[in-house]
Amino acid sequence: MPFYIRFGHFAISSFGLMVTIGLLISYVITLRLSKYIGIIKGQIDDIFIFATFFGIFLGRTFYIIKNFNQIPNFLAVFQIWNGGLDYYGAIVGVVLGVLAVSWFYNIPILKALDSTSIIGSFMLGFGYFSAGFVGFGFGLPIPSNVDITPGFHTMKSFPYFYVVYNFGEIAPPSIPFYPAQFLYGFLFLIYGISLIFYLMKKQDYQSGEIFSIFVILYGLSDMLIGHFDQSRLIFGRINAEQIIGSITFIIGSAILWLLKSEKPSA
Repeated sequence: MPFYIRFGHFAISSFGLMVTIGLLISYVITLRLSKYIGIIKGQIDDIFIFATFFGIFLGRTFYIIKNFNQIPNFLAVFQIWNGGLDYYGAIVGVVLGVLAVSWFYNIPILKALDSTSIIGSFMLGFGYFSAGFVGFGFGLPIPSNVDITPGFHTMKSFPYFYVVYNFGEIAPPSIPFYPAQFLYGFLFLIYGISLIFYLMKKQDYQSGEIFSIFVILYGLSDMLIGHFDQSRLIFGRINAEQIIGSITFIIGSAILWLLKSEKPSA
């Protein structure tokens, strides 16, 4: 449920708070890890700025295109706390921003993508949590009679909790939903932490490894959590989110296999 921190007439929503925390943590961590990736601080700054700008810009643009009937007026286009961002648009924007900085500084693209993967893990983690709090991208309804008091509730089967939203939020009120966005958020924060330890402990780190592992984990998340998503069914009980996850998982695995099959340059 969305919450607000108020300072007089000024209020910070849970969406804005989560996104801000995600940006700050991603930036600080990536700066700390720049020496392991082999990118200097100034270049990390530009990668972060361009990736964030293009990610928000295209993420919001894709959301507006897909949900144009939900935009009441021109000013609502810029109110990203109402509806948020389209995740696939945000990913496209982040990649374009990284490619632009890589081209300008002549940075190997795989190195830049490695740094962006760590940034992306934390930004997606907090982004999914923020979406969950405002009811955006809610999961499937719980197929049983349960408590429908607004808030979080425990349940006996996986994922062991569900969420009910209030009136006035994006999700329909008084319906128990699987917490798809919160599950995604938790997984991506775990991924970010795991990638950090992997990078710091890996003795023979090869450019592109972090990126390929991130893509694999992203696909795995869609394959697992997509089962609880509202995405359209394609084959029987398999939905579009799970199919996209399977394709992403295969692509990431192929990239990692190609990297491992090549001998690192001296």
